[in-house]
Amino acid sequence: MSETSPELQRTSAVPAEIDGELEQAGRARADGDAPSERPCMMCGNKFESEGWHNRLCGSCRKRSAPLG
Repeated sequence: MSETSPELQRTSAVPAEIDGELEQAGRARADGDAPSERPCMMCGNKFESEGWHNRLCGSCRKRSAPLG
């Protein structure tokens, strides 16, 4: 078997337990896709984002959800 060279080893800012769960589900986070404080794309207020997929604060997310 071949070994991965140190230059090719994956680095991630995601905590190991979250990264492991994602890899088990068949998905890996891109470098830089980590929970952090981000500005909301609608109102600009900062909020704790779960990752790149989470770009609206809770208030704006509620306003943009369809009624029903």
